[in-house]
Amino acid sequence: MIEQFMWGYQRHFRVSLRLRAEQVLKRIGLDVEPVALLIGVRRDGVEDQHPLCIEPDDERWSPVMFPDIHAKIEQAWRAHPDQHLVYGDEQSMNDKPEHIRRACISSEVKAALDIAEAGRGLRIFCSTPTLVEGHYVVCVLQLPEAPFEPFPPFPYTWMGEQQEASFLLRCIRAVLADAERALTGPDPGRSASGSGEMRPADELIREAAESFLRVPVIPGEFAHSDMFRAFNQLSQLMYEGTKGLGRLVLAKPNDPAIDYVLRLQKAVPFSQTRWVRKLLQMATRETVLVANYQSIWGLARVPNFATQPFCVDFLDQHEWEFRRGEQLLLRTRFGEPRLPQEVIATERFAENLQRLFPGITDAAIASHRAVLDQMGEQDHGSMVIIADDAASEAARLDLQGTHIEPVALTPELMARASRIDGTILVDPAGICHAIGVILDGQANAECTPSRGARYNSAVRYVGNGSVARMALVVSEDRTLDIIPLLRPRVRRQPIVDAVEALTRATVDNFHAPRNTLDKYRFYLSLVQCNAANAALDRIDAPPLQVGEIRYTGPRFSPDPHMDDSYLID
Repeated sequence: MIEQFMWGYQRHFRVSLRLRAEQVLKRIGLDVEPVALLIGVRRDGVEDQHPLCIEPDDERWSPVMFPDIHAKIEQAWRAHPDQHLVYGDEQSMNDKPEHIRRACISSEVKAALDIAEAGRGLRIFCSTPTLVEGHYVVCVLQLPEAPFEPFPPFPYTWMGEQQEASFLLRCIRAVLADAERALTGPDPGRSASGSGEMRPADELIREAAESFLRVPVIPGEFAHSDMFRAFNQLSQLMYEGTKGLGRLVLAKPNDPAIDYVLRLQKAVPFSQTRWVRKLLQMATRETVLVANYQSIWGLARVPNFATQPFCVDFLDQHEWEFRRGEQLLLRTRFGEPRLPQEVIATERFAENLQRLFPGITDAAIASHRAVLDQMGEQDHGSMVIIADDAASEAARLDLQGTHIEPVALTPELMARASRIDGTILVDPAGICHAIGVILDGQANAECTPSRGARYNSAVRYVGNGSVARMALVVSEDRTLDIIPLLRPRVRRQPIVDAVEALTRATVDNFHAPRNTLDKYRFYLSLVQCNAANAALDRIDAPPLQVGEIRYTGPRFSPDPHMDDSYLID
């Protein structure tokens, strides 16, 4: 039963919010687990419900975290500067008190959470509240602080106020705004696909990117057009069989810092996509197109602005980046916006090598990383195999490649050797033994017809035998795969604690430990799976009460690839 009751499906709606936020963040490249809360502030005039409700109702969050919340909201409402704002129409004046109240509820809820959660290394985001039955419901997302550090926002001015923008922040806001919308539907949380529920993650990400590209980055001008769509269309077009590669700088056309090489007598609007694409053919990173939000104005040498200019780099067909000077803000491939980050974190790449090749040196890891980065910069596919038996394999496959005198595989050698077909064989120390090798190996369960020949060849070869091997594969579409990419190591104790908590749990409090075990499914042993399943069977056994919905989720089973090497004591 729900103790702090707001409406019947509040628990399901909160879980949906958490899952949607997690999906959005993962799709843009951020592997974090957000925490979702629903805070309900009782509406004035309602007496038969709790003054303040929190979903989930457990020991971590309590109404005592919001002392005198109603009095603080009322005080903030009376002192709000918009109280003195006069609108020119009667309806806006009638709506003003309610708009101010909702803004005050959101700000006071966030202020209370900031105080209560201080020191936990969290970022807290709150939606504007939505009235659901007798409560103003604020949707809250909590995320760890660390993932925000590589993606700092930039300042801008809007309506005379200083604000901050980043693609990550816009994605979070898109999720919360959609949650607000979903709360206005009938029985929010009742159906995962019915009217009024949250939209798919891809839609929210695209909406966030469109919003981000409308931030006013040119002083004194506002972006009314859909720049995200315009840049996508421009990146798709070829010109006489060649890709559009070059830089476009966003600036006022008459900025004195611009040194035009070619100034158009009549600006070319972005709506003339093919014309703009023709102009892009002349651009490089040193001689750039100059544009505002509507049109292309000419070709110029790199402007010497006092502040770093905002620009778009067209890298390949269907691929472009948005940046502020050297700060990369957004990367888009095939119309899908993502956070600008390494294809694989340096720490995880190093850990993967260390676990596959115990004793590998830091210098060798740095060498392999440099080769991986070089592969990512090339405009063609390539493959490197790192293997303990690289020397003997180079001799065995002598008739299927070019056996060479051992030499260090540098990025320069990688760039040249990858121009021919076949694979480069290198040992864990970074010494190359063969180039242009045609690999062999039997098909296995990891092969897939959805991927190309290079990927499946790597899967077959790496999986053939018991010798430690690792493949770095860049496909023709510039997709990077590391085979095998071992799952991260995790601490053993949180899994043990979650299993024990689930075995003691009741129907009212089993969700938290069950969700923790969902996250760690791969890492569970057979004994832990059996214990968790028995607990879920016990919780699921009692008959449902009238109107009750109970979701215990799929049962657990051990993964055959799991062993103790994945656990940290």
